[in-house]
Amino acid sequence: MRELGLYFAVILLSFMWALAGYAQPKCVFLECGPSNKPNPKPAVAPVIANAAPVARGTTNHAERPRRRSETCTFVQGFDYCASSVLKPQYGNTYGPGHLIDENLRTAWVEGKRGQGEGEYVVVDLGKTHQVGGIQIMNGYHKNVRLFRANSRVRTLRLAFSNGSSRNVQLRDEAGVQTINFPAIKTRWVQFEIGSVYKGTKYKDTAITELRVLTSSAN
Repeated sequence: MRELGLYFAVILLSFMWALAGYAQPKCVFLECGPSNKPNPKPAVAPVIANAAPVARGTTNHAERPRRRSETCTFVQGFDYCASSVLKPQYGNTYGPGHLIDENLRTAWVEGKRGQGEGEYVVVDLGKTHQVGGIQIMNGYHKNVRLFRANSRVRTLRLAFSNGSSRNVQLRDEAGVQTINFPAIKTRWVQFEIGSVYKGTKYKDTAITELRVLTSSAN
């Protein structure tokens, strides 16, 4: 009887161990050991080269925000422009091109003194598209230490060329966050940092990946 009880105890412990392992979230940082599943790539937005432009209409579109100091990177027909960029450090660069490179080792980091409120990335779509959402990897995903050490975005103001805007709140967690909204016809989308989750060591605010979700126009 004692052996039978010991047998069931081992089975129960094994089950609880497996359940605990199942309940743990997937690791999304580069330092995850070989026993973990591979780091997930940022969710892939629809192929932007195939997003058909909307026919010209009577809707007025404002010129996109610009600063003389901004840095731009042209990727697959879209211009990613940042109002400021942190200067290179330790062999790393922090330009807006890192927002679309699917590399967790890199990120856009704003270069403003302080926490970066008011700094922005604007995605110039070239032509009018229907935009129905965004995908973002908030913070610096290179490793857990840098994720916490650098600031992350708390609130983000989205502005569009048709004059509309919306405020969204991001979660303070690693991984892909998807925010959907009713489709908006726009030529550009501006992502302005409203407030941040402060880093434990640095005041620099980082975003690892950023996507504008476009769809074909009717």
